[in-house]
Amino acid sequence: MKITLTAIVLTIGLAGNITRTNAQTPPYHANLLGVSDGRTSIQVEIPMGLNRWGQVIGTYGGGLSGGTHAVLWSPGVANDGWESGTLFAIESASGLPLGTAGSTPTGINDRGQVVGTAYTPGMGDGNQTQSWMWRPNTLNSSTGVLHCCGGRAVAFGQVAIPGLGSLAEYNGRINNHGVIVAYGIYYHPLLWTPSTPNGLSGTWTYEPTHSAPPTGINDAGQITGNSCEGGIWNGPYLHSGGFPLVDSDVITSPLWIPPSAGECVGGTGGVNQRGHLAISAVSTANVIRAYLYKNGSVIDISTGLNSGAAAVNNHDQVVGNMSTDINRAVLFENGTVTDLNTVNDSTGGLTLRSSIAINDAGQILCSGTYAGTLAAVLLTPNALVTESTTITKGPLKHTGSTYTQTITVTNGGTATIPAPVSVALEGLTQGVALTNAAGRTVYVGGGSPYVDVSQVDLAPGAATAAFTLTFADPGQHAISYNARVLAGPAPR
Repeated sequence: MKITLTAIVLTIGLAGNITRTNAQTPPYHANLLGVSDGRTSIQVEIPMGLNRWGQVIGTYGGGLSGGTHAVLWSPGVANDGWESGTLFAIESASGLPLGTAGSTPTGINDRGQVVGTAYTPGMGDGNQTQSWMWRPNTLNSSTGVLHCCGGRAVAFGQVAIPGLGSLAEYNGRINNHGVIVAYGIYYHPLLWTPSTPNGLSGTWTYEPTHSAPPTGINDAGQITGNSCEGGIWNGPYLHSGGFPLVDSDVITSPLWIPPSAGECVGGTGGVNQRGHLAISAVSTANVIRAYLYKNGSVIDISTGLNSGAAAVNNHDQVVGNMSTDINRAVLFENGTVTDLNTVNDSTGGLTLRSSIAINDAGQILCSGTYAGTLAAVLLTPNALVTESTTITKGPLKHTGSTYTQTITVTNGGTATIPAPVSVALEGLTQGVALTNAAGRTVYVGGGSPYVDVSQVDLAPGAATAAFTLTFADPGQHAISYNARVLAGPAPR
């Protein structure tokens, strides 16, 4: 089943009518994907996950529709958070048991695969629950060409752990190779490895000793999660490789209570491709605070607020919530906490209560309330460019430790790219400084230097004049970076 969201946009008044050209354009556009009214037509009522290309998983339904149902929302073009998008009801896919209902997606990868659980009458564990994985017929490309809604699912049998018993696999997460982590009976971690990358068949293995439900897995196979056992296994952990888990996986910090404190220390909200973690833990002040685990060190990013960390992207931007007068969705970055309610273009009636996920484009998936009911909202940086562009780089030239390089941006899309047109240099070689930078990005892949290459709108097929980048490279490093085009009046 494949339908567009246009009718829902008209019915509940989504924020899609807000323009991007206002001189006061805020950092984010708020796209309301659905509200929890139990309707029988599909939408995203409860948001669950977000991938690199802006695809969203969630559930819809309630009393009127006979339970909750897994849904995939996909933009027509990668990261286009301004359009109505396409919705796909995953229960309609082949490969799921007859009568499957009550489905919940729990993880999505960048290739478009989705994992979750469902009620399967007369099958599964004692709750008649089975886990499943849905795979599109054509996987999303590594450059963001999306293939949404044709595909099939595979349902998994229970995993038996000797001496404990068997259970379905819950809270599954999936990396870009199609490897799945979940938990089984008594919260023991499980790992599914496909026979071929991103395949539909594979093998489950299990953690024999610890109750330590995982919350994420990256492409290097690092598994993260949390445990609330006694002794050292009480708190967040990061494990590399197959099972078993080892005591050195457990992360401790003088910033929070020790594992033996007699209460649950905390856990991780997710892991990025560098093995950095978003962590929520009980501080020594006995309040829950947000932390970033990076390169073996724990950093308090809470600024002293009662807060939680839900997810982290590859720019080390962390999202979650803070508790003030109410719970508020926030972005943690470079020592600051931004209330996302203050930086989006919603026109009223919307309150963002919690951030669930953030991708490398800077899109943030949130839950909140709209017109008095629960809502799913996708925030997209207004400076993000989804039109096809080409960046042409000239040769590097240098005089001593000063290097220069020209760049030109060509608009390969069908719409005009609004001025100013900027280029952000992501992943610039450490030890190299862009000396003529206009600033650093905050919302679109945080922390990257950028330059404004043109103050004129860029029509389809047109190219900017050559702009010269100037670098200081006293260490004579090999200069490298990934260039991204940003545009319009919104903050970068």
